[in-house]
Amino acid sequence: MATPPVLEPLSSAPHRLAVVDDDPVIRRLLRAWLEAEGYEVLEFTGGRAALQANLGGLAAALLDLGLDDVPGLDVLRHWRASDPELPVIVITARSGLDSVVEAMRAGAYDYLSKPLERERLLVSLHHAIERMTLVRRVWSLSHGASPTGTTLVGRGPAMKQLQEHIQRVLQSDVAVCILGESGTGKELVARAIHQEGHRRKGPFVAVNCGAIPENLIEAELFGYEKGAFTGASSMQRGRFEEAQNGTIFLDEIGDMPLPAQVRLLRALQEKAIRRLGGTTEVKLNTRVIAATHRNLEVEARAGRFREDLYFRLMVYPIETPPLRERREDIPLLVAHFLQAFRGDVGRSIERITPEALDALGGHSWPGNIRELQNVIHRAMLSSTSDRIDIADLPPSLQQRALPAIEAPPAPAPATTGALPTLVLRDLEALAIEQALAQTGGHVGNAARLLGLGRATLYRRLIDLGKKTDPSEEAR
Repeated sequence: MATPPVLEPLSSAPHRLAVVDDDPVIRRLLRAWLEAEGYEVLEFTGGRAALQANLGGLAAALLDLGLDDVPGLDVLRHWRASDPELPVIVITARSGLDSVVEAMRAGAYDYLSKPLERERLLVSLHHAIERMTLVRRVWSLSHGASPTGTTLVGRGPAMKQLQEHIQRVLQSDVAVCILGESGTGKELVARAIHQEGHRRKGPFVAVNCGAIPENLIEAELFGYEKGAFTGASSMQRGRFEEAQNGTIFLDEIGDMPLPAQVRLLRALQEKAIRRLGGTTEVKLNTRVIAATHRNLEVEARAGRFREDLYFRLMVYPIETPPLRERREDIPLLVAHFLQAFRGDVGRSIERITPEALDALGGHSWPGNIRELQNVIHRAMLSSTSDRIDIADLPPSLQQRALPAIEAPPAPAPATTGALPTLVLRDLEALAIEQALAQTGGHVGNAARLLGLGRATLYRRLIDLGKKTDPSEEAR
């Protein structure tokens, strides 16, 4: 399962970790490993001390299940009740299947068996904190830090480059053509240029050239005089005149018919228009910004777009990046939409679960930001709690995040003599394989048999290196 790229932490301070283990040797070993990686470590010799301490702001916790004073599973349940997003990695010696299943059921992010492997621990901890950081960032942004006062949302390299291009054209009327796939926010870029530039006090008029019938587009853009055609009972100003002293945004300029392109080129060259049926020219003081999802150079070579108009519009091209190239901005965008749609949904939805955020990060987003916006809006309407869970996402995203698996191979014949000793990871694999065997390889039914969430079981399967087959679940 794909995950979003790593983001910088919410603050520059070291991540705080709790280590709860009654074995002083294990505690010293863990402290040495973790501090060498730059973590701040809080040690506890037992469960009671850990529960009584103020552990606000923890990034993750390492918890021994075999504590003397309070059972580790009880500590885990208390922590999860107070902070459902806190990733807890349980540490245990060899144990039976019951402890494995109980730890999974109680919500442990991961578990490690003793003797500990340093690399395995650090990789698990890194992934846990990465996901925790993303989830907490969405929550914090949706509670007041979301950039709702700005037009464009994003802080990744692609968005920083886009902002730099915008800054270069603010104080001039140079012709700008915004290029990019549908749904990448081309109109938002045009509005940003207008609102931050020297024409901000004038009107912003947006025209979708691909949505106006061919026989009406000239009248829509340039206006008409009374009697210019049947039904023209009065004079009507066009969109260019409406944009006087401001900006006209010609969206999907590549879909404009060739006759209208001729009149547009003349208007740009002479900085004046003539209404249909009119005899006098109207001088223009209007900035023109165009946008298209088409390759205008190819369209011009094919004769579908005037080459002279292409050169007139393409003085300063700006490309809007697709969402798949700026996945690091997905948490920021989610927080923005959680806040933006509160009024429409009629209630406050403040969080998104780690599993749901993972699913969003792994999607290819062919519809770009518009698709993400629709997914979050729909998920907020579907949610019955104060958070978006993976069950609230469209089935296509659930399937991508939770791939189906093949039926497990038949168990090996029993051997005589002493039974081999199983480590905890083997015990978990055995429990999962038995459940899958009983349910014919159906992951959802196996999860219910184990008392787990479906997402949790899929994560365990991936961690265990199990192969997946997206067609199996639908059978």
